[in-house]
Amino acid sequence: METTAIQVFEQKYMKVFQNLSDLKKEQDRLAEIEKDAKAEIEKAMDEYGITSVKNDLITITRVEASESRSIDLTELSKKEPKLYGELLEDYPKVSTKKAYVRFTVAK
Repeated sequence: METTAIQVFEQKYMKVFQNLSDLKKEQDRLAEIEKDAKAEIEKAMDEYGITSVKNDLITITRVEASESRSIDLTELSKKEPKLYGELLEDYPKVSTKKAYVRFTVAK
């Protein structure tokens, strides 16, 4: 059986794959801990009526909820396709994205 380029690649970099997988799982675990800690602090700040804390370890600022408005371009394109086309022609915005590799780690 002939070895394919992908098989050679996987064999050569399996240790790197394992390291990336382990790192991603640890990031996810730490993100969950961080989320819980922030929720606890937010609840406590609300209970004590505190809006900001600054010390040698951390600065925390309570930002109140707010609302913003923008144009829903998907809805505009559905309901007013001609207008959407005209606006896109008159006000184009071109964004260039850099190439990248997407990693998805199996759970």
